[in-house]
Amino acid sequence: MMKKLIKKSTARMGWLMVAAFTLLLADTAAAQSGGFAGSYSRMGIGARGIGAGNVFTSTGFDGIYAHYNPALAAFTRGNQIDISSSLMSFDRMLNSVNATFPLPPNAGINAGIIHAGVSDFDGRTLSGYPTERFSINDYQLFVAFGLRANDRLNLGFAAKVVHASYFDDVNRPWGFGIDLGLTYRLATGLSLGVAVQDILTSLSWDTSDLYGTAGSTRKDDNFPTRYKFALSYVFPNQKIMIGTEYEIRSQRSDVISTQVFAGQGSPRILRSTDQITTSSSQYRFGSVYHVHERFSLRAGLQILDFDYIEESFQYSAGFSVHLPFDRFSPSVDYAVVQEPDGMSLMHVFALRFNL
Repeated sequence: MMKKLIKKSTARMGWLMVAAFTLLLADTAAAQSGGFAGSYSRMGIGARGIGAGNVFTSTGFDGIYAHYNPALAAFTRGNQIDISSSLMSFDRMLNSVNATFPLPPNAGINAGIIHAGVSDFDGRTLSGYPTERFSINDYQLFVAFGLRANDRLNLGFAAKVVHASYFDDVNRPWGFGIDLGLTYRLATGLSLGVAVQDILTSLSWDTSDLYGTAGSTRKDDNFPTRYKFALSYVFPNQKIMIGTEYEIRSQRSDVISTQVFAGQGSPRILRSTDQITTSSSQYRFGSVYHVHERFSLRAGLQILDFDYIEESFQYSAGFSVHLPFDRFSPSVDYAVVQEPDGMSLMHVFALRFNL
């Protein structure tokens, strides 16, 4: 009888804390989020994460995805491999591979690669004559290390390398960044996650080979630095997980000012560049339900910018079919996401193997 009462009180406490956390964050507003480098790396990884609204910063309930928080690598118990690919409109693509490696007795490594691109661009001259068709590609490789400091606290660190290939006559830049994170078990089934991502991540461009000295430029495209705070609750039956997240993004932008001075002779044009920092806020909610040992459901929603809530609502849903094979314990995963402004639907397909 006493165990039942303890379980009930723990479940109620989990519900109350998640609800309070959600209401607290819903009142927060932020500045507009424009287009910034590395947007593909912020769309999520795999059908499981994307289908559940990307609420995996504080939990490893549905698998280990240290892409969301490097501390999750500490939960690694075996070799998990996820391979995913997306079907998107406008010739876009998003693919990923995620793998985990345990380091007994209390650590783990999670490595992965994300590839995004747009294909079949129509190249033309200034006069409008067709030349060739080309594609652009972005890559991110990350390696995360997680350590179980004690029964409640996990710490993590991740290093990431980013690379871009946009046009043959423009250099193909490389960049480097780091992520930091932790998870903390507040009570049975209730976990807190905190992560700071894309610290110092940027790409540097040099277009002098394309434009020559007349138009040579060099520009640093900075990835927004992300500060994420998350709560998740796993019900006592271990079949249902709900999670909520709040994210603040610090974004650096170049503002170019042009002044024209009229005088004797030709007018003089002076251009100056100033760097400003703005911020934006996001909110996520998601859930996972293991309906049966062979079937799981997921659903989530995201608000990608609090200043433009109606335009930035993003719904997602998905499922997994766990195939009845003992070897590799394979699963087939699927997720569908409504992109912002109702632009289109994104379909994500994935396979999981446990070695």
